[in-house]
Amino acid sequence: MSALALSQMPAVETPKADSLTCAVVDDSLIDRYLICHALKEVFDDSVTIEFATATEARRYFEAGAVDVILADRILPDGDGADFALSPPEGAAVLLLSGEDCGDIADRLGATGRSRFLHKDDLSGARLAEELATLLKARKEAGTEQQSASRPSEPGHTLSPVTRGLRLL
Repeated sequence: MSALALSQMPAVETPKADSLTCAVVDDSLIDRYLICHALKEVFDDSVTIEFATATEARRYFEAGAVDVILADRILPDGDGADFALSPPEGAAVLLLSGEDCGDIADRLGATGRSRFLHKDDLSGARLAEELATLLKARKEAGTEQQSASRPSEPGHTLSPVTRGLRLL
């Protein structure tokens, strides 16, 4: 994304005191949709910002704070694990991939601020579980900047839209 295009990005609404600001970093438009849909199932008041590349996301993180980053492992211009292993100030990171990443998953668990979730396991319920763990660790570490909305309890593991799009 060029500097001109970045400067013309629409302003992101200022989050409410009880909302969660989430950044979704994934080069796949379909995967970004699935992730954002699952987020809305869990945190209905969340503000979600989408990025197709690591460069776009990093530029935003320099100027704006986020509570949670949901990043794909393989990006066209980098590795999403970089966000997970060295997260921006105050952000928790959920690294997502369609491939097994056992080596990285073990390292992330040790940080307390990052976790790994296989994309095949992506659902509202699983996302709620992973984010609750991350946000609890962030709160215990004393870095919580805003109160997060409580996750809802979805009654299913995969929504029909998620199941359908994962088949594509």
